[in-house]
Amino acid sequence: MTANSLTDRYLIIGAGGHGKVIADILLAQGKRPLGFLDDNLAMVGQTIYGLPVLGKIDTWADMDPTGLIVGIGDNTIRRAIVQRIHQQVKSPPWYTAIHPTAIISRSVQIGVGTVIVAGAIINADVHLGNHVIINTAATIDHDCIIQDYVHIAPGAHLAGNVQVADNVLMGVGCSVIPGCKIGANTKIGAGAAVVSDVPPGVVAKGVPARWRNVS
Repeated sequence: MTANSLTDRYLIIGAGGHGKVIADILLAQGKRPLGFLDDNLAMVGQTIYGLPVLGKIDTWADMDPTGLIVGIGDNTIRRAIVQRIHQQVKSPPWYTAIHPTAIISRSVQIGVGTVIVAGAIINADVHLGNHVIINTAATIDHDCIIQDYVHIAPGAHLAGNVQVADNVLMGVGCSVIPGCKIGANTKIGAGAAVVSDVPPGVVAKGVPARWRNVS
């Protein structure tokens, strides 16, 4: 455990699967989180990896954390929780959690509250927005731009110069050829091969990926 871990106070919002992943990242960094917050009252009082579920989300400020992370995989719910916290405090103490095994170029720009999971590879001059998830063994090549509240799922692969707008889910094992643009609020299905631009607000599946509007 690092010396800083004795004074840093980290809270994870969400005690589900992604919250556990974030706890594992913090522990791998030698940090000891205070615990979890969750609005599911059935979770309160339970422990995960020896860390307590302390209470509901809106109690976070009472615990005076130095680092706050939203551990929710769903983009829309994650964004709603972030916005809810910003209504309470202008500048919450968002923490960016990066697993020690992730490989990240020194030229990558990373926004606040972003989570980079074990085995991810992020190459030169990539821009990651706020509250992004780069999940297990995902790869993002040079000069990609990933906007806010995006989830790059496990094993997804983005070639160079791909642009991904806000609130996009890139599904498990999907791939994107160089230079494609993915519109906001779109979902790319598991295993899809994206070979052209994808408009906003659609679901794209298949090889090559074809999309339909979300009704």
